[in-house]
Amino acid sequence: MGERLMINTDPKVAWAMAMDSGVRSQMGPILEDLMNGGGVQYTTKGGAGAGHCSEYAPIYACIRRMESEAPDLAAVGHVLCDPMIESANAWMDDAVAAVEAKVIASIPNWSDGRAWKPAKKQRVHWLIHVALMERQHNLSGAQPEWAPERIGEVMADWYGAPITTRDWARDWRPVWAVIQAAMATLEGDAMEPVSEVIGEMARVVRDAA
Repeated sequence: MGERLMINTDPKVAWAMAMDSGVRSQMGPILEDLMNGGGVQYTTKGGAGAGHCSEYAPIYACIRRMESEAPDLAAVGHVLCDPMIESANAWMDDAVAAVEAKVIASIPNWSDGRAWKPAKKQRVHWLIHVALMERQHNLSGAQPEWAPERIGEVMADWYGAPITTRDWARDWRPVWAVIQAAMATLEGDAMEPVSEVIGEMARVVRDAA
């Protein structure tokens, strides 16, 4: 019987599995080869010294390349997908900066000081933190979206930046929608290289079958 691909083909799940400590501790020369552009040498078989989830080595190498070549995308991917919250949050500031740049570019009147006073701009910054946190906790989309009241509570309790949510639809929903769109774009861009590696791994396994 031929080999079959033994990794999860959802790039978000694959990212999480690749960041497992077992993968990080078992790379050795294969990681160096993959990061330097070597071909994917993939097998489902273990062997002496094989590590937990070591089949995700090519995904891990892809993520490491992204850290140096597209750090904004790597930051978003880590914040959303790294299973270790401490590790994920180490990238939070960079991820917020990436989302914020896209949000600002999407708001034509951002420089209008009357429409966007400094205090409101600062709250947009913290809203991005909250949006990433929500997405981090509900990456599958299976849970209900946070209600405005929950968003307001997190803003006040975590970041000391309270907002009035009574008129959410008027005051904050438009910019919240822009934030969500920016996150979705960056998430998709971050997952694309991982999907490409998964596709290459599948082709290698298919050709070897």
